[in-house]
Amino acid sequence: MFSAAAAPGRQAVLGVALATLLLQGSISVAGPQAFVQPLARPAEFSSSERHAAYVPLADGTQLAVTWYLPAGGPVVARFPVLLWYMPGHRESIDPRTGAIRPGMDAGELAYFTGRGYVVAVAEMRGSGASTGFRVIDRGPQIGKDGRELVDWIARQPWSTGKVGMIGVSFQGFTQFATAAEHPPALKAIFPEIAGFDDYTSLYFPGGILNVAIARVAYAAMGRDDRNEFIPDGRPPNLPSVPVVDEDGDGELADEIPVYPPGRTSFLDGPPAYADGKPREHLYLQATRAHLDNGILTNDVINKSRHRDSTLGDTPYRYWDLDPGAKPERIAQAGTAVYNRGGWFDYHARDTTQWFGTLHGHTPARLLMAPTGHSALPPASASGPGHGNAYLRHFRDDATTNALVLNEKLRFFDRYLRGEHNGFDAEPPVLIYVMGRGWRREAEWPLKRARSLRLSLGAQGKLEADPGKAGVDEWQVDPEANSLSQGANRWNYGIGSAAAPMSLDASLVHRLAYTSAPLDAEREITGHPLVELTLGSNTDSADVYAYLEDVAPDGSSLLVSEGQLRASYHRLKPTQEMLPGQSKLKVLPALPWHGYSQADYDPAPFAGGRAVQLVFDLTPTAWLFQKGHRIRLSIAGADKDSFEPSLSPAPQRWRVHRGAGQSVLDLPWIP
Repeated sequence: MFSAAAAPGRQAVLGVALATLLLQGSISVAGPQAFVQPLARPAEFSSSERHAAYVPLADGTQLAVTWYLPAGGPVVARFPVLLWYMPGHRESIDPRTGAIRPGMDAGELAYFTGRGYVVAVAEMRGSGASTGFRVIDRGPQIGKDGRELVDWIARQPWSTGKVGMIGVSFQGFTQFATAAEHPPALKAIFPEIAGFDDYTSLYFPGGILNVAIARVAYAAMGRDDRNEFIPDGRPPNLPSVPVVDEDGDGELADEIPVYPPGRTSFLDGPPAYADGKPREHLYLQATRAHLDNGILTNDVINKSRHRDSTLGDTPYRYWDLDPGAKPERIAQAGTAVYNRGGWFDYHARDTTQWFGTLHGHTPARLLMAPTGHSALPPASASGPGHGNAYLRHFRDDATTNALVLNEKLRFFDRYLRGEHNGFDAEPPVLIYVMGRGWRREAEWPLKRARSLRLSLGAQGKLEADPGKAGVDEWQVDPEANSLSQGANRWNYGIGSAAAPMSLDASLVHRLAYTSAPLDAEREITGHPLVELTLGSNTDSADVYAYLEDVAPDGSSLLVSEGQLRASYHRLKPTQEMLPGQSKLKVLPALPWHGYSQADYDPAPFAGGRAVQLVFDLTPTAWLFQKGHRIRLSIAGADKDSFEPSLSPAPQRWRVHRGAGQSVLDLPWIP
């Protein structure tokens, strides 16, 4: 749909014709392959055995690992292994009772051990009961440690020497980082809701500092690294399980120093133990070392504002962390990669770019589900849609996380057990089209997509005809935000939201353009683009754009969103996301703005100039029903999720209309 070399306004005549046909409902094309969920392989083992140890690394650091061996089934000496390599806690313990809770969901753990996989859960350096510290989060040491960890697993007497990796978010990063180090035993990885270019999805989406993610995620990571005990938290924060029982009494809880009254950390006072016995303080010393972790808090990020900025006191830059040389290295290794993402996750674009960049170079697959930064609900969850707001809205009670578990199992059965189960003969893309359901596709983006160009028109209209040239003047409202009942894709609230995201309550704070009612249902699947010609009384501005589905009663649902700081208005080759020597192409080739210090224009609107901003919205697969309307709304702030604009208020914008000026470009599936 877009390349950095393509001029804005491309295919304008064709776009107008297609837009007119869409609004009139006069084109149809046969659909692709429907999805039928294969039967899950039955369990062979009824239980598992827990073991724990320290894995020594070459530099003397020791990683805490717990593994679960299949039990209660046929006699098998060696098993393939699934590794979950994480920050945080591989398992937690209640210091009051000694009760141990696995870090992995108990149902998922039983699912894989029951089907003949050892599940190993490891805490990275600087986390839980592991020793050492991280110079910087997501630094290169994590991948190097991961290779040593995989090598150790491959040598164990219970291992077949074939290893896969699983995990979400940061644990997705650890998979990419480890695979890029080429451990011979690592055959397949299943990263979920993980980043490709974290600068533009995690830290500075569109070049604007995101304050919500770090405020939530890195605070929780710090509590885990310090092994804090907050029993009344929501959820409770429990310390990691010690590896070594120093006093040999069979209890692990008493290896944790006593928490001083009213304190959440045992580091706040001299060490004391419940049983009064002397120790070498292994757990205490490990936790104390974690205080030196280089966590990317908002304070650190705020001082490193460009993609080529150095991070804290380290020599690393954002582009060294992600994606760096990882895609090229993973392709060289031939590691099979199955990416699972969520349409309402902040990593949604990243998930599609991992797939697109690796597809054709190594076995690669893509699954996109109607979630935020979370999983599909378990089958045991009660209520319509099993508690997922989007499944409830679309009246889907059949979809649960059992689908993802089955996909994982068949994937690992193929690449770790060598089973010819037909998995790699299936189309590589599985998407949930909101309003239709699950569907398999041969590629992403879909080749049959057509560019539907709707122009911003007079009187707030969104229409196929660009109309006469004109300007809409609008004063930016700094109170604008993207919260829906307190939740959005940036604050981790979607997973527990009671309803799909709607921005109706904040519409008064945005400038909106709305289409006429659709004469027929229309599917939009792919990466929407915005071309906005804008001027302002200020030197620069931050632009937030929202694609919305407006029902006949006037209520709306948020479909997709994107943002761009106008100071990064210049388009750069998408390929610059990867190091210069990379032979891979970054796909999909979406608008890219470089985000280095040299790309930053402090005053794009100086002298009364207007500039065209071209940027993508998060990918989607959404069915607009007959009689519904398409709305594009724009704002100059996203309060509480992003930093305030760096340009002084009041901001008065000039939105230019007419041929080649301001357009919403949608990937329409005829």
